Amino acid sequence: METNEILALVSGANRGIGLAVATGLARRGVHVLLGCRDIGRGEAACAPLQAEGLNLRPAQLDTTDEDSVSTLAASIARDYGRLDILINNAGIGLDYDPRLSVVERMQRTLAVNVIGTVRLTEAMAPLLSKSNRARVVNVSSELSSFGQRSKPDWGYAGVAMPTYQASKAALNSLTLSYARLLEDKRIKVNAICPGYTATEATNFDGSRTPEQAATIAIKFALLADDGPTGVFVKEDGELPW
Repeated sequence: METNEILALVSGANRGIGLAVATGLARRGVHVLLGCRDIGRGEAACAPLQAEGLNLRPAQLDTTDEDSVSTLAASIARDYGRLDILINNAGIGLDYDPRLSVVERMQRTLAVNVIGTVRLTEAMAPLLSKSNRARVVNVSSELSSFGQRSKPDWGYAGVAMPTYQASKAALNSLTLSYARLLEDKRIKVNAICPGYTATEATNFDGSRTPEQAATIAIKFALLADDGPTGVFVKEDGELPW
């Protein structure tokens, strides 16, 4: 990697929004590590993009596995010496899984959406601190917004997804905490809402394409030095926490 080239890590990136974010960053000249639990799927996702000449490579990453995360952090430190962008995209939603109790759904969801995000962010923070333009983007959802949920005329006012919404509200809280904790290292930390997107996770029922959803994440990954930290946004503007 060239010394002036931007390096990004995207978690949960072998499909859906994560892959669209990774592809969009690569098309803008960023060197992208495609974080994926199954390295074979990551290789399959990268192959056609590499054939186009885009600079992506798969990286084994399971955010629920301490060894997986620490091994990747050590690999990035050895091969690159720093990280410029971290996209915390890996996430699950289990509210409609009839096989699990609410408690089981909550345990599994928090393990990925919250604890996994903490584990990865903590592991990558030393590498981000070595960048002169570090950005962390947490992929959240407006379904987590207490400000929106208090409005009776809000479009999703009738939606109640206890585990998913709680996990993303916790992610938003982490965003604010890390924005403060990492501020002195010049690391900007923000949360974004990609919108209701047609992916495997939504049974392809969303109204947006992954490419449309990726736009706001890419914007905040490449945020200028005078851009904000500690905000929650979607494509058409800032969201209330």
